Amino acid sequence: MSEDTSISFLAKEDDAGKAFALLTVLVLAGLTFHGYSFFVIKEDDILNKYTDPVFSVSFQQSNLQGSDSMLIADQETESFQLSRDIIGADESLMMAKISISVSYEETSGQIADPCDEVLAQIPPNGMIADWQHPDNILSDSNDDCETMGLVVFVYPNYDGEATQEEGESAEHWERMWTNASYGSGVLELQVSVETNTAPGSVLPGSDDDDEEINVQWTVELFQVDVQTE
Repeated sequence: MSEDTSISFLAKEDDAGKAFALLTVLVLAGLTFHGYSFFVIKEDDILNKYTDPVFSVSFQQSNLQGSDSMLIADQETESFQLSRDIIGADESLMMAKISISVSYEETSGQIADPCDEVLAQIPPNGMIADWQHPDNILSDSNDDCETMGLVVFVYPNYDGEATQEEGESAEHWERMWTNASYGSGVLELQVSVETNTAPGSVLPGSDDDDEEINVQWTVELFQVDVQTE
């Protein structure tokens, strides 16, 4: 082999080595970038794919109030009704709880005339509500003119507290708190009166034969708000 041929061969061999080295560098750079993209840039996507979503569930609360009065004769029972239509509740608002106070005074004007006996009760029907709630107060009675308080919890498991829920979807948690069947129908308050006459009263027109009953009500309402964490 001549000297010129040897130099030419070595030059070609050197070029091939440089090309191989360059190719190796490019391959390694590509693998490094791919690894960086997969493990760093795509890290959130990978984690989200295998992690259950978390949702913040909170409630906007409001209430409606009103009052009415009834003149109830001795040994008679009168009814007072509440419904979404009667109170004018917006369709987007769910009904949480109904509180009713029943009050009266002895109005006969007779000296020493005792308070009448009044019974207030809410039959557990008519309105779809959480009738098994342990804090419901569905009846009360007295003969001392004290105010009576009745309570009906309407939407099951609602306590107004914000929570964080894991899994499912935002629509799932919204549906859980937008069941408009709760609070549908008509709630009925029944009030009965038994009058008590002052001892020894014999004056004309002194018969205590009726009583005015005052009813005040508060309906607590809520609207759910679900946000992705």
